[in-house]
Amino acid sequence: MNRPPGPPGTRLAGNGPAYDKDRLGFMTEMSQRYGGIWSFDRHIVVIADPALAGEVLLRTNKDFGGEVDFLHQKQKEDDATMQQWASSRAARMRGMRPSAMQDRIPLIAAEMGREIPKWMTAGNVDVVDRMRALTSWLGSLICFGPDASLAHGLEQDLFDALLPVIRSTIVWPSWMPLPRHRRVVRANRALENGISQVITARRSQDRTDAADLLGVLMKPTGRHGELSDRILRETLAATLLAAQSAPSSGFGWTIHELVNHPHIQQRVAAEAAAVLPSTGPITSDHYTRLEYTARVVKEAMRLWPPNWVYARHALHDTALGGYTLPRDTKVMVPSYVIQRDAQWFPDPLVFDPDRWLPEGSGTKAVPHAYLPFGAGPLVCMGLSWSLIEMTLGVALLMRDFTVERAPGTNVVPDPARELTPAGLMVRLSERQRPTHSSPDEPLRRIPAPNSGCPMAAGVPV
Repeated sequence: MNRPPGPPGTRLAGNGPAYDKDRLGFMTEMSQRYGGIWSFDRHIVVIADPALAGEVLLRTNKDFGGEVDFLHQKQKEDDATMQQWASSRAARMRGMRPSAMQDRIPLIAAEMGREIPKWMTAGNVDVVDRMRALTSWLGSLICFGPDASLAHGLEQDLFDALLPVIRSTIVWPSWMPLPRHRRVVRANRALENGISQVITARRSQDRTDAADLLGVLMKPTGRHGELSDRILRETLAATLLAAQSAPSSGFGWTIHELVNHPHIQQRVAAEAAAVLPSTGPITSDHYTRLEYTARVVKEAMRLWPPNWVYARHALHDTALGGYTLPRDTKVMVPSYVIQRDAQWFPDPLVFDPDRWLPEGSGTKAVPHAYLPFGAGPLVCMGLSWSLIEMTLGVALLMRDFTVERAPGTNVVPDPARELTPAGLMVRLSERQRPTHSSPDEPLRRIPAPNSGCPMAAGVPV
């Protein structure tokens, strides 16, 4: 059969045990050994070449389908429902487009400005956990405005319930009445009930045109009319889940790198002190002037993309990279591997925010070598939202606090859902405002720690 080469694995279990033992290391090593397209057991193909990755992502909905999540494995959609889903996605894209999210910057910055100073009183701080709680509240505000409290926090319960299912090395059908499956069902029902309360309140009070994401989704379109309540609930539930997960992981990785690179941390602090007002609202103009901080976040997302692998499946027999993929072949695109490849990024394990300057190596990389938010029809709609939260969060934290590792801290990349810095604990102290440092002073190139196997005993902070 016309199949890409790949590791043979064991007779019964294939490569599953090796992958589950070290997902990042396995993907990296096999991509280095077999190249940009290789087979992972009988029904899986891995794409670690930017051009082929772009093909897969851009041909999604034509030749490749998106991954079906655990909650909706049993759903069989008819044409009318599929049209509503398309309308829902278009509405979300309108509500989350860059210009719409720029208008939310004063709200996001104000909430962060109130919450982040409280972190100092906590001793050792789990910044991922703290940022997850903060982005959860921001997600509720952006989705529901004044009704945010009716559904706030319920998506965190669902996220926690989903983790044991996602981490399991055995994929059980969703209909099996396992305890963890029942927990997911309960948490999902609670979240959708909370969203239903908001929808009911809006309709009973004639507030369906509110200036939040729910208001955008409830607005009828000439083509598909009103979205059904089921589509509204599931769309908003998925949005809330995404709003509190990937941004908190990306923020955590950025802090991880800043702790390891005090000189870069100082440059971020200097820029934040120079750009952000000490009183009054933070606006989109202030945000766009955080140029160095934005590059720091971008570089952290290159080394540690929360969305570290994208899954697709072949909708029919299709050609890719000189091979024929049979229908239902699963295709994995590991952005983590591509973004750490020296072919596309010189000194790939060096944390260098200035590679994203106009003349830097990052901006000259080939198309689809940088994929932290995917590409094509299923590109992450929350791209602008996530970048705003991560960039403002980093700037506000670094402006007011010096961040150092907590004693005994040992960070291990956890790729179970998003790629997350498990074990990241820091200590905060009030920062002395810089008087001589400049955000424009040259960057010292400092190698990233533990630049060997990414899943070694741990990545020391």
